[in-house]
Amino acid sequence: MHRLLFFCLSILAVLSACSIEQPARLTFVHDGLEREYLYYAPKDLPDEAPLLLVFHGFTSSAENIMDYTGYNQLAEQYGFAVAYPQGTVDAQGNTFWNVGYDFHADSKVNDLDFVAQLVPFLQEQYGLSRTNTFAVGMSNGGEMCYLLACYQSGTFRAIATVAATMMNRHFDACQPPETVPLLSIFGTSDQTTNYQGDETNQDGWGAYKSIPDVISFWAAQVQPDTVVLDTLPNLSQQDSSFVIRETYRNAHSTKEFLSYKVVGGGHDWPGAWGNEDINTSDLVWSFFAQYLDK
Repeated sequence: MHRLLFFCLSILAVLSACSIEQPARLTFVHDGLEREYLYYAPKDLPDEAPLLLVFHGFTSSAENIMDYTGYNQLAEQYGFAVAYPQGTVDAQGNTFWNVGYDFHADSKVNDLDFVAQLVPFLQEQYGLSRTNTFAVGMSNGGEMCYLLACYQSGTFRAIATVAATMMNRHFDACQPPETVPLLSIFGTSDQTTNYQGDETNQDGWGAYKSIPDVISFWAAQVQPDTVVLDTLPNLSQQDSSFVIRETYRNAHSTKEFLSYKVVGGGHDWPGAWGNEDINTSDLVWSFFAQYLDK
């Protein structure tokens, strides 16, 4: 599971980023460490606006994921604040979220507690909603979001993951305090997060679950009585992939689980690079928006 990301930023995202204000680069002290985050809010954002946290991948940065996701532009369009926390640096000089990789076994960084303290700080500091808080992450950042769904589900209205899995030890220990709506996007030909998992730790990251195992686990959390499978329109014939959406619902609950299987897709953020049939950033915010506590 090689997790070095090759970020292919779209020209449109770069051009649109030039038309809005630059985010603030700020710090938050946690466990004696000065942690950085980028914060962006539209001008005249009303009190009690929603908050979105966006988590970068392994070796990546807050700036990188801000650039290719375009969430600042969506914040302008839909009226929410967005924070991009920065992971810490490991012994090899790589930025990371501490989700339980074998080579981070000696790390004392408690990223779950960092997020648990950062969220209420942001809500109070900027007058944001204490209920309409959401999280999305890519790869290692998506795995961080799975941990938030496992251990801090009461903090978030909904969560999304992209190109992510779960390490075995967290998968086995995961008992969400409450069910949180969840959306997952993954590629079946991902060479970084192996679709079939790595139960025997062939790649050295530690044992981790297959994507079907992870999907089954989160689907079960909503106790579905309805499952809907849709093959989405194959809008691009050039990306060698297409998308199947699975929707899991319970008639007695408003919460649901959605999985987007990009058949033939790789370690991608569809819409920024890789698959062109869906736009991940738009799709994720549309999913979150239906859970806004109005």
